[in-house]
Amino acid sequence: ARTTPEKAIHPILFTGKVSEYFGIWIVNLLLTILTLGIYSAWAKVRRMQYFYRNTQLAGSSFDYHGNPVAILKGRLIAVAMLAIYNAAGTANPLLGLAVGALLVCVLPYLLLKSLQFRLHNSSYRGLRFRFNGKLKESYQVFLLLPIASLLTLYLLAPFCHQRIKRFQHNNS
Repeated sequence: ARTTPEKAIHPILFTGKVSEYFGIWIVNLLLTILTLGIYSAWAKVRRMQYFYRNTQLAGSSFDYHGNPVAILKGRLIAVAMLAIYNAAGTANPLLGLAVGALLVCVLPYLLLKSLQFRLHNSSYRGLRFRFNGKLKESYQVFLLLPIASLLTLYLLAPFCHQRIKRFQHNNS
């Protein structure tokens, strides 16, 4: 008779302390305020590294490798896009509507890139994670399904939420 090996169960363990995190949080907050938000990208990296490095599975910690300059660039692009939308809407409501529609059309691409960035910069035992989602499916779950949900007066909202989560988890 053939026997199957027992599966090992490894709980996820968090080793961080409230006092340590409070110190990181307060410094991040003060530096973000003093730099008018610019430091927030570095603050995010420090926060993510703290949580990842204090989360253990089977005796090993996770790690976060995000580049704060890349995060800052992404945030500056987002602020620029919102400023363009605001300026267009102020200049002409129809132009604002057109720019808003364009931003909505770009959003699934940006969300896909965000998921790819986050997982690429996460690792466990030296192995980087990856997000394999495709652009076509990103447009389906982040654009078409929310529009369908809106058109059904949000009756499809739970289904839409489930599909977004399935896209995130199945492609991680």
